[in-house]
Amino acid sequence: MDFSFAATDGYELAGSWFAAETPRGAVLISAGTGIRRRFYTRLATFLAGRGFSVMTYDYRGIGDSLRGGLRGLKADKLTWAERDMPAAWAELRRRSGEVPVYWLGHSLGGQMPGLVEGIEKAAAVCSVGAGVGIWWKMLKPYRWFCVFVWYVYMPLMTALLGYAPARMIRQGQDLPKGVALQWSLWCRSKDYFGKYLGSTRLGRMAALRKPWWAVGFTDDPIANWQTIPHMMRFYPGARATVDMYTPAELGLKEVGHHGFFRPGCEALWERLVSFYENAGKPESSDSGKA
Repeated sequence: MDFSFAATDGYELAGSWFAAETPRGAVLISAGTGIRRRFYTRLATFLAGRGFSVMTYDYRGIGDSLRGGLRGLKADKLTWAERDMPAAWAELRRRSGEVPVYWLGHSLGGQMPGLVEGIEKAAAVCSVGAGVGIWWKMLKPYRWFCVFVWYVYMPLMTALLGYAPARMIRQGQDLPKGVALQWSLWCRSKDYFGKYLGSTRLGRMAALRKPWWAVGFTDDPIANWQTIPHMMRFYPGARATVDMYTPAELGLKEVGHHGFFRPGCEALWERLVSFYENAGKPESSDSGKA
């Protein structure tokens, strides 16, 4: 079921609800940068069939949450994290009633839960492909593409067009200027967003103490063996398990940055269900790699 709801500043956002027949939990899926909520429909449908109602949504400027053109839209990644994500989280909790609620973040969505008002209500967090975006920590040859994107393409195209035509270089949906420039800035910095968030935001991240399953894949050039642990250092209070899978373990040729949400990763979807089930119990135990 599609619907609309308001961000904390009143901006109208688009969402979808996947209702479980007899819900025993509810999951909010927060997307990666420039990824439409429809991309997560298969996993959302699967989780609903396992008893977890699911909400997906588009950040402002993306997919069905683009109101008018991108040129002139004032939004950056912190706008998404502090205005859009909290509103979606509140909407999930409103719709789900008294069942446990869970966070599932892909890429950016897995970096930001600590900034979300009310995240202390989460029974557990799962991040998929969520690492820092520092360009020199990307795997080659993607690393050299990142140099072009962050130092040339994003600054130049936003100056010329007033937004970033990310689709042209297969980096998801076109992006608001503020999102693209902030993303570029973070990815050119040795501690990613650590230099820019300030002590209050970083303190909120550090204070998040929840079971956390961080999932990555060895063929993902972005969220890799360097960038995922670096990102998790912003969450020292999390009861975290970091699992890196090879495609061969899943019987696949490739997984990469987006493959967890595509057909072929159902075995990990089942592990996600088990992780949420265990974390939602009064005395939870983290679910790691089998």
